[in-house]
Amino acid sequence: MLDACGIAASVEPRILGGAPFLCFESSPLSPDRQAFLGGLSCLYMTASLENGLLRPIDRPAPPSFLPADMPEILKYKGKTNADFTQLMINLALSAGGQWAAPAPTILDPLCGRGTTLYCALVRGMHAVGVETDRKSLQEGMAYTKKWLQYHRVRHETAACSHTLDGGKSAPATRVRITGNGQTLEMETIQADTRDTGRLMRRRPANALVADLPYGVQHAPRENGRAGSFDQLLRESLAGWRQALLPGCAAAVAFNTYTLRRDRLEALVREAGFVIPDSPLYSDFSHWVEQAVNRDVLIARNPIKSKSL
Repeated sequence: MLDACGIAASVEPRILGGAPFLCFESSPLSPDRQAFLGGLSCLYMTASLENGLLRPIDRPAPPSFLPADMPEILKYKGKTNADFTQLMINLALSAGGQWAAPAPTILDPLCGRGTTLYCALVRGMHAVGVETDRKSLQEGMAYTKKWLQYHRVRHETAACSHTLDGGKSAPATRVRITGNGQTLEMETIQADTRDTGRLMRRRPANALVADLPYGVQHAPRENGRAGSFDQLLRESLAGWRQALLPGCAAAVAFNTYTLRRDRLEALVREAGFVIPDSPLYSDFSHWVEQAVNRDVLIARNPIKSKSL
């Protein structure tokens, strides 16, 4: 995140007063840099270290009028951790040069019940989710409406649809949320993730965040049978790239026990993405549980050069 916003500084973990801190030195931060760094997924507090003493620094006002608990309350099996989701959003915005974009659109082409969408909304971002399972979308939308009503947040909900090839259509629900002079939009679309490119062709996203299925029990289904991760990705990644603005990036989480990083890299490149060569994005692997060792792959949608 520091590198993305032009701050050349090394980060040093330190224990101060018995608590862990990430420390770096820089000139005073501009408001936009403070706001971006304030979205750090593990942030508890900010302070300056002066003569061995910590002086608390007030964090910038939240970029959204929505309470921060929106991604946390809905619980279900297989839910992606909200802090980890915020990490992926930060990675995609950083790698795609979108860290200062006003109200960017975050796309999750495998959105489930919507954790990524809620993480985007509470940070003042628009959100679009694609999910084939109608029950997951219904449960997510029921929670969204109930949560907004409970917090007395003004909103409007509308049903709509997207036209797909062959005369097919994908039903969708749009939620328009307003408050403090700000308007945010969230849309969930019931469709196959392989149609994401067509669904987003008129309004590409600033960042894409996807958490791939981790094991056999979450494998893609084809005619009632477990399908192939390779085949699903081969048929989906090109559309995911088309759903992104040129130069913008995707953050894709995966289980290294079921999908090797080098294999995913090959599929991503085959789809036309470019993988950053910076070591900052080369390894986010961490053990989650006995059957899951999670990593994140960052990939950019290249900017096409104009022909003379």
